[in-house]
Amino acid sequence: MFVLINIWWFWLVLARVSRFCFRKGKREEGFADLDLILTKQARIAKGFRGFVSLLSRDDKNIASVLTLWDSEEALVASEKEVFAEAVEKVMPLLEKEPDVEHYRVFSTEMFSRGVT
Repeated sequence: MFVLINIWWFWLVLARVSRFCFRKGKREEGFADLDLILTKQARIAKGFRGFVSLLSRDDKNIASVLTLWDSEEALVASEKEVFAEAVEKVMPLLEKEPDVEHYRVFSTEMFSRGVT
């Protein structure tokens, strides 16, 4: 017997992708502050599932952060708490407010390779 699940209505986590445009030469300083907030505050936030920090190779002033949340409620709460704190902390180093997009995660695979 086959059981077919309509995967279009099923997702494991939600994601927020935030793109930060730092003032010229301020990315490293600002990103260090963002990383500190993520590693301390987000990890203890209810519903937090993980994050990926990305530094643009093409634009030395751009950094993006993808955070994963287990529910809509957790995602919304994080925007009022962790994300708001992060933006407030780095706002003096930004050209503008970060661009933010929300996603349903359809699939993911994370791995690490040992150093040889």
